[in-house]
Amino acid sequence: MLQRLMVPLDGSAFAEAALPTAFHLARRDSARVQLVMVREPPLPLTRTGNAPVRDPALDQELLQEARSYLDVLLGRIAASDRAHVSTALLLGSTVETLADRVRDEAVDLVVMTTHGRGGVGRAWLGSAADGLVRRSPAPTLLLRPGEGTEGQGEGGFPRVLVPLDGSPTGDRMIEHAIAVAGVEQVEYILLRVLAASDSPLRATLPQRGETASSRTQRATVEALLASRAEALRSRGLTVSAHIVVDDSAARGILDYAAEGGVGLIAMATRSRGGLERMLLGSVADKVLRGWESPLLLWNPAEAEASAASRAARPPPPASRD
Repeated sequence: MLQRLMVPLDGSAFAEAALPTAFHLARRDSARVQLVMVREPPLPLTRTGNAPVRDPALDQELLQEARSYLDVLLGRIAASDRAHVSTALLLGSTVETLADRVRDEAVDLVVMTTHGRGGVGRAWLGSAADGLVRRSPAPTLLLRPGEGTEGQGEGGFPRVLVPLDGSPTGDRMIEHAIAVAGVEQVEYILLRVLAASDSPLRATLPQRGETASSRTQRATVEALLASRAEALRSRGLTVSAHIVVDDSAARGILDYAAEGGVGLIAMATRSRGGLERMLLGSVADKVLRGWESPLLLWNPAEAEASAASRAARPPPPASRD
């Protein structure tokens, strides 16, 4: 069950398109929604000699515009929606500030819009959504307005695909998917992509997981998937399990999702950014670039780091009565 949701906004109607889905989830679970705007320090606009000088008046004007926007939006929401909503205007680097807010407020889910398929520009420049997925300890539900999200604010996600790779992270990802999609009128599809044995890539690149050539390995994977599916069915969920053979995990996931009428893909990502991601990418990154409908992404490494940080904090001082 979700308790705290966060929706990052930038003042645009595009970003606001995430609100219907966020409010639907909030009403369903009686959760709270925080609408967050981040203002980065503006670049100097004037100079004295060779030294840049900040314009405090302009800074204050921009901040006031942001506050007014949030106040008007909150008033509009209060008049039409029963969700518990608050706003916050923060200063700092957008991605880092949003990620810190997720940690500090113990946010369960970030709901935000992102632009369509990426490309060279996105790979080099990144985006707020891309950066937040990699740094947030909470799952991020990415929506693409105008690309299959119409009506999903109230309709939910009737078919949810959860790709697994055999790691313990998969069980936790399944729980995140259930928290978002719910338990009623939803079919969960557990998917495992196995590599074919005759792939030319196997001679040059290390492969993770099993190959489809081994009957023993395939039987083991089928048994594990069946066991997970049965455990979920015992909780009253509708679940199916499938194996796809493809040397590209991302392609196997995308092809199955497109052919199977999937409305939401929910998967974990281990990517931490940097040169490796830019050159090779990750499965989740490739799915993000190739999928046109909602995508739920979660970085377990950030979640574990955040949990370790909280555990290392000294306990608050005892109160004196």
